[in-house]
Amino acid sequence: MRNQPARYPPRRMTSAPTSWLDRSRKGALPLVRWGFGFATTLLLIGMWGRTVTVDSSTVSEAAKTVVDADVATERIYDWLEAGIATATGAAPASVEDVSAAIAQRPEFDAAVDAVVDQFVAGLFAEPGTDPVVDVEAALDPLVPVVVAEATRRDVPVEAESIERALDAATMVALDTGQGATVATAVRETRTFLSVVVVIAAAAMAITAVVAVALSDRRYAMVRTLSVRVLISAMTYALLFRVGAWALDPQRGRSPVLNGGSVLLGSNGHVFLIAAVVAAMVGAWGGYVAWRRTRVRRAPTHVDLSGDDTRELQPV
Repeated sequence: MRNQPARYPPRRMTSAPTSWLDRSRKGALPLVRWGFGFATTLLLIGMWGRTVTVDSSTVSEAAKTVVDADVATERIYDWLEAGIATATGAAPASVEDVSAAIAQRPEFDAAVDAVVDQFVAGLFAEPGTDPVVDVEAALDPLVPVVVAEATRRDVPVEAESIERALDAATMVALDTGQGATVATAVRETRTFLSVVVVIAAAAMAITAVVAVALSDRRYAMVRTLSVRVLISAMTYALLFRVGAWALDPQRGRSPVLNGGSVLLGSNGHVFLIAAVVAAMVGAWGGYVAWRRTRVRRAPTHVDLSGDDTRELQPV
């Protein structure tokens, strides 16, 4: 008889259908990893921002750059010129010559810096205080400089007369409400960022646990998540550095941009510490995953040293 063709085509071998639980797990894992990345971003930015608010020296330096020093320079120059004119009675041209020479001295710059520092300190005064700028204390070091420059230009003057003339600008009272507003704003920002850090850390921990639980290779997932944190931390450290330079490359574009540059360029060690911790965790997870893969792939040795010589015979 001839070989009859098969009535039914042969069945194809197919793999077992994926269960609904496996499909759900694979679909949820990318979402969980996205949530982990979002929580990582909030945590890194929140930690950096809170560190900046605690760093009073950085905040004061940023505020000092925002305060226009030209205003203080012009005000002190006007006080000085008026004081020299009152004390000496010299001609306006001679008074202007002496004042211009004093403005080029480092003592004059130090007086301007002292006034600006007191003004910034007054802005950060606690509510209920009465901050003032002691102009007399800032201008006292200029008295011998005024006498020396005036004498060099043959303008007779005495130190006592200069001191009496400068006594007209003794204290400058600041707006207490403004000082309270700045101090309160810093405190409220610190509180808000502390809440952000706590929530972001909790979300990051929860999403990390869920991602590891959903993964087939848990230690490899630990390594993957750690690498994400490492890359994010290094990226933010680089971006903030570049941003600080881009805002004000020459530190003189504008007071506001200069203050923003100071803030962005500060406390970059927060990102570096986070990167180091993530690198250590990732190295541990990668090592454990590598060890387990090596053990899983190790060949199984069969002992064939016995005397069993039985052979299979066809039946």
